[in-house]
Amino acid sequence: MTALTILTSSRTGAAQSYSRLRLTAGLVGRAWIWFLVACFVIGMLPILFGWTPLVITTGSMEPGIGAGDVVLVSPNVDIETSVGRVIAFEDPARGDHVLTHRLVSIGPDGTLITKGDANPTNDSLPVAPDAVIGQGRLLIRGIGLPVLWMRTRDWAPLLAHLVLLVAAVVAVVYDYEPVGRSPSWGRMVHRLPGDADGPLAHRAPSMTILFVAAATALGTWADRAPASSAAFSASTPNTNDSWTIPNWSYAGEVGNLGPYLYWKLDETSTATTASDASGNGRTGTYTPNGASTNFTRLSNGALVTDTPDRAVTLLNATACINTTSTTAIAAPQVFTVIAWFRAPSTYSGGGKLVGFERPRTGVQAPTNGAYDRHLYMDGQGRIWFGVYNNGDVVLSSGTGFNDNAWHMAVGTQASTGMRLYVDGVQVGSNSNTVAETQNGWWRAGCGNLSGWGAQWGGPNNPGTDSTTTQNRPFVGSLDEVAVFTTALTAQQVAFLYWTR
Repeated sequence: MTALTILTSSRTGAAQSYSRLRLTAGLVGRAWIWFLVACFVIGMLPILFGWTPLVITTGSMEPGIGAGDVVLVSPNVDIETSVGRVIAFEDPARGDHVLTHRLVSIGPDGTLITKGDANPTNDSLPVAPDAVIGQGRLLIRGIGLPVLWMRTRDWAPLLAHLVLLVAAVVAVVYDYEPVGRSPSWGRMVHRLPGDADGPLAHRAPSMTILFVAAATALGTWADRAPASSAAFSASTPNTNDSWTIPNWSYAGEVGNLGPYLYWKLDETSTATTASDASGNGRTGTYTPNGASTNFTRLSNGALVTDTPDRAVTLLNATACINTTSTTAIAAPQVFTVIAWFRAPSTYSGGGKLVGFERPRTGVQAPTNGAYDRHLYMDGQGRIWFGVYNNGDVVLSSGTGFNDNAWHMAVGTQASTGMRLYVDGVQVGSNSNTVAETQNGWWRAGCGNLSGWGAQWGGPNNPGTDSTTTQNRPFVGSLDEVAVFTTALTAQQVAFLYWTR
């Protein structure tokens, strides 16, 4: 009897130790699951009142708001009283993205100036008031990390998080010993062997499905939760460590969009060839040659993101940049043409920035030549975009840009019509979808404008008689000339200008 008693006592003690371990694991598991459920409820409940939870995916608002935090924004925003507060808004460079930055001021035109707390300068593009989604009201730290891990494909911490969640559910499932059922609560009553009425007796819900549902809800939210981000322009240190944020590059973004040709005009000395950065080998030729009497090299270029940042200044009426290949190409009906330009503030000569023309060099009247798809400046410094469709079809900037500053002009044509952009902003549009059909070549800095003077402002008007030849060289600076056989969207154009 003594041996049997000792053996029974030993088994009972082992069972109690195992039950205590199981109890501890169950309590920890419950605490972890209910913590996650509470975070989920806190994050989702404000949706009933019209608030929006945004998961922060970058560190541009450090140290106050970090990557993985969730900001709850309310839709009711009084812009006048929101200066100095955090707002969420549609990214003016990328309309399908949301930024969460601080509103630092309101511009004279009513647009909003914003800034990330960790960024050294204000955001490059102003924000329209109607692009504001809401004002930040509540910050919940860290609960958006699963979203961040999922979207950055950082699988290791995400897997660890899921393993912990599964372990918590398992601990709760195994933390009971059924001995009966409470008729009033519908719960399994369980207790430790040999300690039926002691302090370790406890209750736990038998409906483990609740925890599985909570885990599923958290996973779904991590997959679908809206996110907010911002782009840095440099590395940003903090007191403990540092992280490196990728720099946006104008040249890199042009390359990502797949240009037909891309003349960066970064050549030095007396080079006669304009390299093609598109990788397609469609070089240009400095005409009549690259001598310093025709072109000034090493001018400060248009881009702060470019290394080296160079441009070319055309010095006289004979200077031009023509396509090197002697093989004419089919005239595209869907296209984008881009040129960065700088005209002296006293400049009133106008001239062609870039265009599609026949012949390859020189100018000829339409009886033997053709010319359109061009961006040009008139004598008042206004920018025009024109194509020929049984007559001249033109769009105008309406404002002069002969101010000795760099500007980006973009013309597009597609099935939706023509668009003209200056400095990333659309300034004109129409429904025309057809241009000149003759084959030809692209050129920059010169070309025929005979007959395109009906709406020309200022001196040096090329007139309306298209039977003559009227070469209109642009005696100013050019940079980053690019042509696409696709029509860039307004968002893409704005983003390119922003990345300068």
